[in-house]
Amino acid sequence: MKNQTATPLTVYKASAGSGKTFTLAAEYIALLVKKPDAYKETLAVTFTNKATEEMKMRIISKLYGIAHELPDSRDYLNKVAEITGITDKQFIVRQASKALRLLVHHYQDFRVQTIDAFFQSVLRNLAKELDLTANLRISLNDREIEAQAVDDMIEGLKEKDDVLKWIQEYISTNIDDDKSWNVIQQIKDFGMNIFRDFYKKHSDEMDEKLTDDDFFREYNRRLVVCRKKAEEAITQPARRLLDFLADNQLDDPMLYPYGTRGGIYMYIKKVAEGRFDGAPTGSRVQKAIDEPNSWAKKGSAVANQLVGLAESHLCDALRAVEEARLANWNNYQSAVLTMRHLSQLRLLRAIGHAVRRMNDAANRFPLSNTQMLLNGLMEDSDAPFIFEKIGARLHNIMIDEFQDTSTVQWENFKVLLQNCLG
Repeated sequence: MKNQTATPLTVYKASAGSGKTFTLAAEYIALLVKKPDAYKETLAVTFTNKATEEMKMRIISKLYGIAHELPDSRDYLNKVAEITGITDKQFIVRQASKALRLLVHHYQDFRVQTIDAFFQSVLRNLAKELDLTANLRISLNDREIEAQAVDDMIEGLKEKDDVLKWIQEYISTNIDDDKSWNVIQQIKDFGMNIFRDFYKKHSDEMDEKLTDDDFFREYNRRLVVCRKKAEEAITQPARRLLDFLADNQLDDPMLYPYGTRGGIYMYIKKVAEGRFDGAPTGSRVQKAIDEPNSWAKKGSAVANQLVGLAESHLCDALRAVEEARLANWNNYQSAVLTMRHLSQLRLLRAIGHAVRRMNDAANRFPLSNTQMLLNGLMEDSDAPFIFEKIGARLHNIMIDEFQDTSTVQWENFKVLLQNCLG
């Protein structure tokens, strides 16, 4: 199915076996019929080597078939006529013959390639400007390299290494969260964050901060102060309310509905002791804020006293407890989580350095670094410089199997095309 959303973009949606390769090959040949040397300014991108070879062979063989008017290429001839609007089929035959001759003699300019091969060619052409060696190898499997780097890093640990301390803290955090103490795979999964754009963008700044022991100690001290301040703001109203109930001999949970099974007194006691979360106010607590009668247990000797105090003081005091809890929860939890993950952040930095050492030793460049590297190069460069390095000004882009591309690949590809399309 053809869905022409807006020129010059044409999208073909097709299920497997419905003729997608036929359509794309015909579109490519149509470009050559209109302009026999259009292959110089056309890039066809596939996502597997098999698809690349199939597409190249299909274009060459059908171009040959049209040029020699072979019967098995008649469907392509008709499709090209439909696409171009050219009614003179002998003209199409002559143009196909001319394009075939040019393509065979300039086969190196026949740009049907995988997205990975495309990026390798771009990076090699820009090796000098990007401070890369011309014979570098492009790394396509970040996960495999990162996993090996983590294994090597752990195998080389010594007793007093900081990394060992950070891993032990990682294990302690897992145990506190009722998770497994065996964290190797979790560390590998966590370490994949080094390939994400938000980490790369700030990695240099984090390196500077995390290697400064004075900064780290001061930052940790400020987090402790922030956590204590937020905790005090939450628990203080609850403690005051407990003191008020004790002063009025009402500090027995059995005097309240639900008693020790979750009554309002036990809720206040939990908050006062620092056992709270950021959940919205529950229906039972909200009822105690809005309805004084909900404080009294039926048949209790102090029911009237509780209802009276609820009307004059308890409802408002409980409202203050909830307002303080909700207002200060974000600051409290942010400080707690940041303190908990500081060591993990330092561990992440160590993983990043281990991966970098492995890649440097193997003269390998990760494909996932392409986007930021090219972005940095393009920010202060004229577009013609990029065109010259790539070797062509691209006018036509054909993308096969769009759904198969990863987010990283597509973002890299999109950034480059935005800067290179003519």
